[in-house]
Amino acid sequence: MKWAVIFSIALMAISCKTAEFGFKATDLNGMVYDFSNKPVANCEISLGEKHNSVTDINGRFSLPKVPLGTHIITGFKKAFESYSEEIIVKDKGQIVYIRIPSLNQLLNLADEALSANDFVIAEEMLERTYQIDQNNMEMLFYYAAVKFRQREYDNAQRILESARDLGSRDVYIDKFLAKLKELRNAQQED
Repeated sequence: MKWAVIFSIALMAISCKTAEFGFKATDLNGMVYDFSNKPVANCEISLGEKHNSVTDINGRFSLPKVPLGTHIITGFKKAFESYSEEIIVKDKGQIVYIRIPSLNQLLNLADEALSANDFVIAEEMLERTYQIDQNNMEMLFYYAAVKFRQREYDNAQRILESARDLGSRDVYIDKFLAKLKELRNAQQED
């Protein structure tokens, strides 16, 4: 009996301490920005199936009553790169900062890399753009330019023809294709 009383008192002391200082869940707040540090509004944020939110005009979101521990947080907005990362929720007042590039920002990075003759980075940015929109004409044009600069004329031609098959009526694509055919003919004559 004596031990039962001591055990009960100890249990109450621990539960009081937990109620006062500890917690099992907390509200998780965060902000979503693009690569220009501008807030991304209307971005869908998820933490598993039970915790979902949409960013406000300032890129802010709140996920109430998130259990402590490790979670996968995801973000999605059309014309932006999807986001997924493992986070550890451990503190009250914890804020998560997420940076996601838009399709146009990735294209700008590809253009800069192409201008600097950094084909590895250019291709990486174009692959990421491709994951957002496989039918983006500007991305296809840049991809063809990378292949052209790498002297992969057949690949460049295939990419441009796929752009034309998607309905592009861009005069520059036609000129680029004509130049590629001219180069391929010259290669075959050598």
